[in-house]
This record gives sequence, C-alpha cells and structure tokens, in this order.
Amino acid sequence: MKEGLNLLPSVAKFQAAKIKLKKRINFGMSIFFGCWVLSVIVIFSWLWFCNYSLKKTENKNTTALNKYKSLATNVVLSKRNKYQAKLVGQVLKERFEYGSSIEKITNLFSENITLENFEIGNKKQFMLKGVMTNGKDISEVEEKVRDINLGLYPDFRLAKLNSISIGSNNWTFEMEVDLI
Repeated sequence: MKEGLNLLPSVAKFQAAKIKLKKRINFGMSIFFGCWVLSVIVIFSWLWFCNYSLKKTENKNTTALNKYKSLATNVVLSKRNKYQAKLVGQVLKERFEYGSSIEKITNLFSENITLENFEIGNKKQFMLKGVMTNGKDISEVEEKVRDINLGLYPDFRLAKLNSISIGSNNWTFEMEVDLI
C-alpha cells in the first residue's frame, strides 16, 4: 500500500518533509557550488592559458622586432660602408702613385747613365739630374727626350732637356719629364 495509512502525527510528518526538503536543498546547493567552483577553475585556467600564449607571442614579436632592427642597422651600416668604399676607390683611382712613377723614372735610362738626383716639381713633373762617364751616352739622353716627345713611351707625356755640362771626367745633364 503505497497510499496507505500514515499513523505519524502531523508534526512528525512536517519534520520528515522538512528534512527531505533540507536534503534536496543541500544536494542542489552542492551541485550549484560544485558547478560554480568548476566554472571558476575553467575561467582562471583559460585566463592563465591566454596570458601564457600572449606572453609567448610577445616574446616572439620582440625577438622578430630586435632582429629587424638589427637587420635595419646592418643595412644602414652596409650602405654606409659601400658608399665609403666607393669614395675610397675613387680617391685611390685618382691618387698619384709616387712609387710607380719613381720606378718609371729610374728605369728610363740604361746602366751607363746614373741619375744623381731627381725632384718632384708638381704631381706629375720630375726634374732629373744625371751623370755619364762617357760623352757618347749623351746621344741616348737626347734620343729619350725625342722619343718621349714623339709619344713612343706611353707613360710619359713630355720631356725637356734643360742643360748639359762637361766636368773633369764626366758629363752631367738636367731635364724635366712630365708623366701622364
């Protein structure tokens, strides 16, 4: 008999109903509190994950930005170095090289003619003073002057014999030579 006779007094019935209701409310509250705690845990976990991924992305972005700045600095330095190298190259190309010019001057005459002294007049002009022991070698000097003026020596532009003198046992001469 389900719906049978209940012999409990009404106060007891009321207390029994109150206890059942209290159990249901406690059960409902436990489920609500559990859901609330679970949702707080999920929300804080999601916030932590988003914060972690944001920091990781910011680190990658910072690294990429630093690489870009470094690359930009390197490009600027590279361009500046190329420009400076180009300027140095132009200066070196236009610069007069005294060493090779002096070598050309010293190799101009044979062993019989000794260059005693030479002076650099301006950038490409040399004043030579030479000595010969034999008067026959003066013709070599005159031939060199003529050949330079005719353009047979491509490194020289102009030659001019200024003086010839005879000493006790040697001949001396002075001449100007212009290089190209």
